[in-house]
Amino acid sequence: MRKSGEYNTNVNSPRKVEIVLGLAAIIALALLTGGLVLAQGSEEASAERIRSAIQAGRLDAAIADARQAVAQFPQSSELHQLLGASLFKKGLNAEAREVFRRAIELDANIPQNYFNLALVELSENRYPEATQSLEAFLKLDPANALAHVLLGRAYHNQNRTVPAIEQFKQALEFAPQEPLTHYHLAYAYQSQGNLAAALAEYEQEIKLNPGFFESYHLAGNIQLGRGNLAVAESLFRKGIALRPQAVQAHYGLARVLREQGNFTGAEAALKRVIELKPAHVEAHYALARMYQQLGRKDEAAREFKIVSDFHARNAQRSSGIAGSHNP
Repeated sequence: MRKSGEYNTNVNSPRKVEIVLGLAAIIALALLTGGLVLAQGSEEASAERIRSAIQAGRLDAAIADARQAVAQFPQSSELHQLLGASLFKKGLNAEAREVFRRAIELDANIPQNYFNLALVELSENRYPEATQSLEAFLKLDPANALAHVLLGRAYHNQNRTVPAIEQFKQALEFAPQEPLTHYHLAYAYQSQGNLAAALAEYEQEIKLNPGFFESYHLAGNIQLGRGNLAVAESLFRKGIALRPQAVQAHYGLARVLREQGNFTGAEAALKRVIELKPAHVEAHYALARMYQQLGRKDEAAREFKIVSDFHARNAQRSSGIAGSHNP
């Protein structure tokens, strides 16, 4: 059975590149652009030429060539697919969407067309539309792990957590090491409050994908909540090593150090949070309470005033006072 990444896409497989969280990165790498056998020699030559241009990043040339090819072979689903792919990579989503729909009209049995249309919808957070396309794709190619992951993402973003979890599990059945699948499954479990299952999946993602930051600070938060301070500290520090500017990891580390009674370390970590994000109200408040506990009254008063000022400004914005003018 075909697994994810087995199409002849003429682009790097998403399993062979550095994995990042953003769906945009998955979309950019997952676009399926070929593999069909074309009947006419000139049509096949056009398709190969367009694929080469897409692969080389010569998108303007690919679009121009694909437009000519589609005009010459208007019944070719493959050439419409390639035109849609080049348009999508160029950021011309509206036209790409229509071209992929036309490709489906011309041949409803080609799974790539549904997949590519789903990527367009996902790139614009159109989750119901993406869901329809991915469900159609999986009817034709049920063993594609990446499609199950993307469908799970689409479900979860529509608050359909239970079917999302089922999709992530199916993805793991077909590809146990599919990047980010354990992470997404963990995140779904966590949204249900199933922290034990979430932690197990975060740990699995860390094992398979040690360069991915998000799993560390989320697992660290769970371990901190369980009182496993040493484990939580290790996770936050590993996260910081991967992403030194990550506010959430520094804040988690500060909480651990304070629980351990390491006030000097906690103060340094909280100041780092504030350096990275001056409007981090929780960090200012935590610093104020710690100063208060240590008897450093002036510093505590300063931080409490900062917190109070933040709350006052937020209240003004919420009420519309900040934008009002006296008559």
